[in-house]
Amino acid sequence: MARSTFDSALRAETLPRETLVMLWRRTASAHGELSETWHAAVADRHGTSTADTIANESWPLRNEGATPLQLFYDDVRFVVAATALKPDLLTVARGLEGATPKELFAGKVWSGARALASQRLSAQRDGGRPSWVGTPNRARAWARGRGVELGFALLLKLWRRSGGKGGMRFDSNAFEARVATELDCRTLALLWNYAALAYMLGTDRWYTCVRKRFGEVEAQILEKEVWIDRGAAERDLAIGLDAVGEEGCTVETLLQGFQLSPGEVGILNVDFELKDENHGILTHRTCPALDRFEHYDENRRKHCCEICIRGMPLSGNMVNPQIECTP
Repeated sequence: MARSTFDSALRAETLPRETLVMLWRRTASAHGELSETWHAAVADRHGTSTADTIANESWPLRNEGATPLQLFYDDVRFVVAATALKPDLLTVARGLEGATPKELFAGKVWSGARALASQRLSAQRDGGRPSWVGTPNRARAWARGRGVELGFALLLKLWRRSGGKGGMRFDSNAFEARVATELDCRTLALLWNYAALAYMLGTDRWYTCVRKRFGEVEAQILEKEVWIDRGAAERDLAIGLDAVGEEGCTVETLLQGFQLSPGEVGILNVDFELKDENHGILTHRTCPALDRFEHYDENRRKHCCEICIRGMPLSGNMVNPQIECTP
């Protein structure tokens, strides 16, 4: 592949429509596959019954007989509400919020998220600044992380209180038909961003429930097993590489794969630079794990970083064993 083909400023909404539809569908499948991987890891250590109990706690709709696609759509609708509370969760589709299909707005939960977001914004206007403004940086960062965590906890409570009825009524087949034939690239790019966040939300739900039952150490052991030993990190990059449509074994191919991987640009703000055919650089400008946990939950922050550090070399090996990835 020629050096000139790499677009370091690639934007999702400029991708071919069929690529965006494929990314949406592959990420929806990955949402279910990731949950299955967690279920298998927990079952092997603690038994199938325990894994079922944790899955049902994480997704109450399972008790209603929801299919994996219904669970995915319910999480997407949750993410739509969550991005109303915290718009900077969006990465590749930031600024495209107005294209959100109306079917994905989740009634009272959406309204509650909008109200929470409005309160947060008004608290930051002149005359109503948060109490931590002007405090030392560490205290300010702690308050920010704590505020994000409490906001999401409240949103999740609102979501679970709704009983999942909206999720069971949602006509996923009709929506998939719209995805296939009707929605434009701008909307599809936004949908893929929502899907990537919903997909990564799954691992957080498993982690949280495992930690509650067995403690922090066991949750960290299982999450590393899921992403490193059981191949979740490699499957994530495979989505991007498939979307690229090239079977090259170069650094450029690897960067292009990262540009379309839901666990990479789908949740992170990343800058890409191809310096030459043997040297590429990814710069992560923001990270949701860092935003949530830095100065607030240092153990979880270190754990998230360790998974990235261990997973990055695996990514290079997927494309070419000679590629060295150094985080």
